[in-house]
Amino acid sequence: MKLIIAAICFMSMMFSRDNKTVEELSTLPKEVKQVILVQDHRLSLWNRTADAWKSGSQENCGSGECCGKEKAGSNSCGWEKAFEVPCHYGKNGLNPDRHDGDGTTPMGLFKVTIVFGNAPDPGSAMPYRQITPTSWWSGEKEDYNTWVEVEPGTRDMSRSEHLYRFKISYKYAMAIDFNTNPVVWGKGFAIFIHCDYPGDETTAGCVAIEEKYMLRLVKECGEGTYLWVKE
Repeated sequence: MKLIIAAICFMSMMFSRDNKTVEELSTLPKEVKQVILVQDHRLSLWNRTADAWKSGSQENCGSGECCGKEKAGSNSCGWEKAFEVPCHYGKNGLNPDRHDGDGTTPMGLFKVTIVFGNAPDPGSAMPYRQITPTSWWSGEKEDYNTWVEVEPGTRDMSRSEHLYRFKISYKYAMAIDFNTNPVVWGKGFAIFIHCDYPGDETTAGCVAIEEKYMLRLVKECGEGTYLWVKE
């Protein structure tokens, strides 16, 4: 009986939390079609539903009201959760003003800009970029926080990430528009969503999840997907 009561309480808590999340998602701009939400060491994928786009509901999207709930009869308020899994992030937690070397994951809403990986394209919903032996994410001042192709040994890339070396973590990955417009030297670079590395429960600033769920993100997330990192 105690187990049943505990299970009921847990389900009630989860339902209440999801309702609050849906209300928060309903405040986002209408160009946000999917959200990868990171909160409390959990990652969940949320999809805007067809109800949010029924005639007469669009004007509420992003206004703080519940998209389509009253006008389209949607109990999900225009959003549905596809899945939720544990995740890892910066060893020093979350930070709305992170910078190089602080070991934190940036907080905020960021657009997914590139889907890439060391593995061949598994059927990505967005254009997929294959990592090559010359692929780096630059930490150098002249092209900071950009993907560059450099033959190893032809240039000093000591501050950069050689993407090709990260066979497990970057088997599948997504880059976001953190520190891109404008790019600020020292604010942070190479912030990704990527596969977990076995035995490592933290990152230097990225978000990491089990490979099979990272693969789901790659296959299910299309244009208009955003990462939202919240406390």
